[in-house]
Order: sequence, then C-alpha cells, then structure tokens
Amino acid sequence: MITKNPMQLKAIIKKKSAEKHVPEQLVMQNYMLERLLERITLTKYQRNFILKGGFLIGAIVGLDTRTTMDLDATIKGLELSHTTIRLVFEEVCQVRLDDDVTFEISSIDDIRETDDYPGIRVGLKANYPPISVPLFVDVTTGDKITPEAIDYRLNLLFDKRSIQVLAYNLETLLAEKIETVISRNVANTRPRDFYDIYILYRLHAKDCSQVILEKAIKATATKRGSLTVIKDYEKAMLDVAASEKMHGFWKKYQKDYSYAAGIDFNDICRLIIDILSGLGF
Repeated sequence: MITKNPMQLKAIIKKKSAEKHVPEQLVMQNYMLERLLERITLTKYQRNFILKGGFLIGAIVGLDTRTTMDLDATIKGLELSHTTIRLVFEEVCQVRLDDDVTFEISSIDDIRETDDYPGIRVGLKANYPPISVPLFVDVTTGDKITPEAIDYRLNLLFDKRSIQVLAYNLETLLAEKIETVISRNVANTRPRDFYDIYILYRLHAKDCSQVILEKAIKATATKRGSLTVIKDYEKAMLDVAASEKMHGFWKKYQKDYSYAAGIDFNDICRLIIDILSGLGF
C-alpha cells in the first residue's frame, strides 16, 4: 500500500481498527508483519520459510476473530543458528518496496526452554518515521507437517491483492494445538490454544480432512513423545474442564479479547473430546 505520509497511514489504520473492533496497535502490528512477509517472499529464502501460528490463524479466520503480536515460522533447508538467521533477516531488511517502510534487526535470542519449543526469536523494528513498530519473529525447525506445507494465498489488509507463502495446512495447525492442550492438561497457561481449536474447527471443519487430521495428530504426538497421553484425551479434557484455574485463564482471555466473549470453556473441552472421539482415538 502506498501512503503519502505516516499521518495518512495512521488514519487508514484507525479506520480499519473501528471497522474490525480491533485495537489500532494490533492493526498496525499486523500491517507491518505483512510488510515483512512480503519482503521474505521476494528473497531467495521464500521457500525456506513456512508460516504457522497465530498470524496464519488470523489470516484464515479474520483479523476481527484472531489477532497476534508476532510471527511464527519454521524453516527448512537452512541451519537454525544465530549466524544463519541474522544473514537471512539482513537480506530481508534490504528489500525495498513502495510502502516507505524499512526494517532493522534489534535482537536475536534463543527461545527459552520453558517456552513451547526451542528456536530463535528475532526482534525487529519496522520504521516509517516517526512511526516505529517493534516486531518479533519466532523461528523453529524440524516441525512435523502432515502431509506437507502448502502454498497459501495471504490476502493483504489494505491492498486488493495477495501474496503467496508456504504455510502449515489446516490439519497440522489443529493437530499441534490439540496435542498441546491434551499433553499440557491443567499446566497450560495459554487459553488462546483452546480458542484457536474452537474457532478453526467451527469455521473450517468442512475444509478439514478427517483422515489427514488423524494422521497429523499421531505424527505430531509421536514426534513430541506424547502419543500415549493423547489416547487418554477424555480424562485430560475432563480434568481441564473441572479446573477453576483453567476457567480463570479463560475468563481473563475473554476480557482481553472481545471475540472470545460468549464462548463457553466447557463447550470447547467437549468439542475437543468430540473431535478425537470422531477420529477413533
């Protein structure tokens, strides 16, 4: 998108914020993440990056239904090291488009062992002076994608066009979320995992192959060493549904994100049981 100046961009962001009932900061964040993604598609690394996580889910279900502050990707064909990732993002930052946005690397750190997965977190700044937006990209490798990554057409927020990126398929997105909520049980502190399963399945169940979903869950659980735990899914979900702590997390999530209002936590737990029961686990 071409804007005359930062003030015009802010006005456009404000209008979209009002339309979608999403905070301006999150709309700006998503716009800048789009700008970064388009640059990645214009480098020689475009087929090394596979989009996943909250940004992809938001693209599938809509910005007004799921927002995120960062970008998640897995890489293939590249070494996951600080040196390699710095070289990649230095090249990405050098790509110039007609959006007047520039990027700079601000940090490269290891993702803590206490997080979901080992990897590297890249901190960047998207600049359109005086606008400066901090961004984070979490990069992992070796993720199990069943059967394989897909070419995904990402519709842009403000332009009537799309960009093509490699991405997780719907079944793998769901499989990772389902494995996480069952294996973590009441130790899960991320209510968005439950929301993501609910909204993806409610809106796109018809697009989800049950055969592939079953294979994806088994493949993900096998890789993570949790297949035995997954088979005891009903007890796990009943424990979660009975946990006051988990309900407390959910109520806070609903307060922070209005799109989760009106969704009963027990209904989500029951949906997960129904999904796995229907798959024959």
